[in-house]
Amino acid sequence: MQLTPYEKNNLIFIDTEFTSLNPSIGEILSIGIIKLSGEELYIEIETDAVPSNWVRRNILPTLTDMRVSKEEAKKIIRTFVGHKKPFAVAYVDNYDSLYAVKLFGEGKLPFEWMTIDFSSILFANGINPTKLLATESDAKKFYASLGIDLSAYKQHHALDDARLLRDVWLRLTE
Repeated sequence: MQLTPYEKNNLIFIDTEFTSLNPSIGEILSIGIIKLSGEELYIEIETDAVPSNWVRRNILPTLTDMRVSKEEAKKIIRTFVGHKKPFAVAYVDNYDSLYAVKLFGEGKLPFEWMTIDFSSILFANGINPTKLLATESDAKKFYASLGIDLSAYKQHHALDDARLLRDVWLRLTE
C-alpha cells in the first residue's frame, strides 16, 4: 500500500489515553505527540476522574507520578505544536480528537480541527483496522510486513502508540 497524502510536511501524530470510553465522564490521562521530524512530546495530566476497570489494569501501570495540570499541559502542547496548525494523524481519531477538545475547549485546538483517522485509511486500502486491535498475531503480521518490530513499542502508552503510528506512516508514504 502506498499513500500520497495531501499534506506531506505539516503533520503531527497523536495518541491519548483516558479514564473511560464514555466521554461524558472520562478525562484525558496522557498524550503523546510526534512531529514528522521525530521531535516528541509526552505529558501525563492530573485528573480526579475515576478510571474504568480496563484502564486501571492496562493504562495506569504505564503512567508515572509526574503529572501536570490541564492548564500547564495546554501551554506545553501549544509551544511544542507551534503556530502552523498542523494536521493531526491518529489511529482511531474519534477518541483522541474528543479528549483533545475536552482539554483545550471548543475551537481552541492547536492543530486542525479535522483530524486524519488512520484506521479509515487502512479500511480504504482493504485492511480491517479492527483486526489490528483484536489479536496480537494479526498486528504483528501487519507491522512485520512493513518491517516494523511491534515488540519495540509499549502497547497502550500514548507516546509509543504515536511513535508506532509515525513509523507506519513513514513506511507507507516512502
